[in-house]
Amino acid sequence: MRNILKVASLLAFSLFISCSEEESGRDLGQNGFSHNETFYVLNNAFVTDEDILDSLPAGISVTLSNVNLADSSAVSNVSKLYFKYSDINLTAGTIATISDYYIEVGGKFEFNALDSTYVYTNGTYLLNSSQSGLTATEKNVTINSVTENNVDMTFSFTRTDGQIFSGKYSGIFSDSNVNP
Repeated sequence: MRNILKVASLLAFSLFISCSEEESGRDLGQNGFSHNETFYVLNNAFVTDEDILDSLPAGISVTLSNVNLADSSAVSNVSKLYFKYSDINLTAGTIATISDYYIEVGGKFEFNALDSTYVYTNGTYLLNSSQSGLTATEKNVTINSVTENNVDMTFSFTRTDGQIFSGKYSGIFSDSNVNP
């Protein structure tokens, strides 16, 4: 009887762990983007309001990543999508003009022994607003809904060579400045 209780407890615990990631607002199989039949997970969202001095639209930037960029150490194979647009607040709607954007894969945090910190090294840019040949001819971002700490958005970028990057994010976001 004792062995049956142990097995039942282990099964219940396993079921709880397997459901907890989806229930936390981060569905790992859904958040991310597709490119050339490969899906890149982006399960962390960071929103930065760059308008801190006045009420003029200075910019909102959104970074989606497969890791928590604010708390990463010795992490490799980082994927990121970044875009910036002029507005005062993160609000629902279609973003008409995106001034800056990039998609990067293969970045990494490396330990710097000189000062015992981690330094971010860029990966490969698949899309980049400031790099010839990697710019987008079409940029579509729609924020379907936003609450105090959740956002639901879809996006699609078409590179000048016709390559398409499309995806979505729905879940929790951090209202903070992340660097890299």
